[in-house]
Amino acid sequence: MLKKNIILLLMGIYLIIALMGYQIGWSGSQYDELRLLQLPLAVYALFNLFLTRKVKYSICTQTIFFITGILISIQQISWNIFQFQELWSAIALLFILSILVYELKGKTYLLHVIALIIVSALIPCLFIIISIIKFIFSKQWYDWQFNSGTIRIYDSVIVPLFFLLIFLKNNKYPYIDYFYPIVIFFFSLAWFFDGARSALFAIITGLLIFFLLSKGNRRLVLKTFLYMFSAFIVYKSTAYFADKNTMTVMRSGTSLRAEMWHFVFEQWTQHPFTGVGGGYLSKIQYKYGHHIHNLYLRLIFEWGIVGCIFLVWIIYQVIRLFLDKNVLPIAKAGVVAVLVDAMFSGSMIYPTSQIACIFFIAFAFSQRKVASSSQFSFLSTKVLISLWGALFLYITIIYLGQDLMCWGCSSYVGRMAPNFWEYGGTEHLISITQIP
Repeated sequence: MLKKNIILLLMGIYLIIALMGYQIGWSGSQYDELRLLQLPLAVYALFNLFLTRKVKYSICTQTIFFITGILISIQQISWNIFQFQELWSAIALLFILSILVYELKGKTYLLHVIALIIVSALIPCLFIIISIIKFIFSKQWYDWQFNSGTIRIYDSVIVPLFFLLIFLKNNKYPYIDYFYPIVIFFFSLAWFFDGARSALFAIITGLLIFFLLSKGNRRLVLKTFLYMFSAFIVYKSTAYFADKNTMTVMRSGTSLRAEMWHFVFEQWTQHPFTGVGGGYLSKIQYKYGHHIHNLYLRLIFEWGIVGCIFLVWIIYQVIRLFLDKNVLPIAKAGVVAVLVDAMFSGSMIYPTSQIACIFFIAFAFSQRKVASSSQFSFLSTKVLISLWGALFLYITIIYLGQDLMCWGCSSYVGRMAPNFWEYGGTEHLISITQIP
């Protein structure tokens, strides 16, 4: 039984460690360590993809990835380290997604793992109460998270967990009737105090989709909005009782997203076919950030034709997901929320939110009916996995080898604007003894 649930348990352990702020010491930075910990997940996924007979990609998927593989092979001669970092991350996530889609089907312990992850996400939120009390009396806001300095990451992580909570509610998980309103309230409180507009917009959009798709759950959606509104009342009341002039946690503006989008667009017009290159803002140490907070523009502007092909494949898969009647409405709604959040945040950049989003997407796609396939499809799938696996291992050894073998090292180049590493402009991790 344990052998059949290893990947599920590994995903659960990864997310619980991240949410609880625990470090094993592989890196001096939790962010960098979580990036490094994606390697064993990806290697395990690759190993299982190669051995299992259950994974057979469609002709469409195989064609897309054979073409993108050829284009990448042609272009990578002139690549820099930041492009290889981005490609490594993308391949790792796709391997993890692929094995999860097949391994999550009918898993006995899925509900229990989801519940443990959600509890781990709730525990840090409980400390918001202490921060509110201290803010009212001392006029200073204290960070309540276990992983300090990663506010945006936490906000995006709990977006897919929000919809997994509704999944538990629909499955009548033990004590969920008491647990549900508490989690919704504190998750919402976290988003309001963090000024997480992207996450809130994604949640509201997902709930509206769920309202439209599931008549039987419309009352639950309205109750959920009520719990969220109660959190909003607490948020506004805190500003009132303290002093709204000191409420510095309230945010406005665009976080310079529009400026970054416009800047990268101008650079892309000079290289429309190849794009400006993955990790472009990290490479040039852009003053406003090291990624443009938009997955789709990033695919187009940074990866050119390869990114456009991949984006078309994503759209095609999402359409097929929505047309499949076997997929639960809450899964469809959650996928919409994840995709909307990726439009305005770094949810598919930060390691923890990447894994949380991939976990939910795999949960949704695991419900799809598997079409029959030929022996040729099986063999060509193995060839495709082998080729991409070889590329992944090549990048791991040649470009990330020194980072993986450097125990206790951290990133420290430029400003602390995360991308692949916590300091996004970092090419390689360095020993903490060398950090000033």
